[in-house]
Amino acid sequence: MRKSLLVLLLACVFTLVNAVAAFAYTPGQRTIQLLGSTLNSDKQPVHLVVTQKIDMAEILTPEAYNKLSTAQKVRYSRTEYNEANGIYAERNTRIDGEGKIISDTNTFVKGGYWYTIDFVNKTYDRLPELPGMSKPFAETLISWFSVRPEAGVDTVTGYEYDKMTKGSNSLYFYYEKGTANWKGYEVNYLPAFKVEEVSNVVNAETAFALPPADYKQKANEGMRNYANRLMGGSKKK
Repeated sequence: MRKSLLVLLLACVFTLVNAVAAFAYTPGQRTIQLLGSTLNSDKQPVHLVVTQKIDMAEILTPEAYNKLSTAQKVRYSRTEYNEANGIYAERNTRIDGEGKIISDTNTFVKGGYWYTIDFVNKTYDRLPELPGMSKPFAETLISWFSVRPEAGVDTVTGYEYDKMTKGSNSLYFYYEKGTANWKGYEVNYLPAFKVEEVSNVVNAETAFALPPADYKQKANEGMRNYANRLMGGSKKK
């Protein structure tokens, strides 16, 4: 993580040198500070909760949308990141339009093993740790800074944003106007993620808890396919 952040800061140092009169911050400045400080788990524990709403009316044709049940018309997701002492946990919860929990999983590497715990089905899977299985949240975003960031104002919310571009895709980090108060982020082809909680307090006892004794081990195909891809990539090097 330290090496990646150093690359980030060197690649984006020009954004801190060239002032932009229209904004209190230079393009990318707030996001660089956010990733390098608040969300840098090398410096302190990181606790982050973001939520997302997916309204199928914005994706489907009216005809297709009207065929859906109430439960299918909206999807909500809650993602909780907890990072401390070299352990990076990501808990994902999905809820349907009627408030029913569809899925609830927590993944992390601990004690040399990669765990995925399924709280809905009361199962888990465990594999030996491989390099790249688990990364801190901030590190997954650093590659977006290969091109000069842009700045602007969202006309709907009034939030100021830093915009990073990678290929044909754009990543937006939103901030309260004139402040470094981070409100959320958005990839151009997905609904925005709203920041609900961000702090340096992690409850390690619950965030990195191993599967309860009554949970049964069951192969998680997504987890195992990802592990196979990692193994295939390492063999080619």
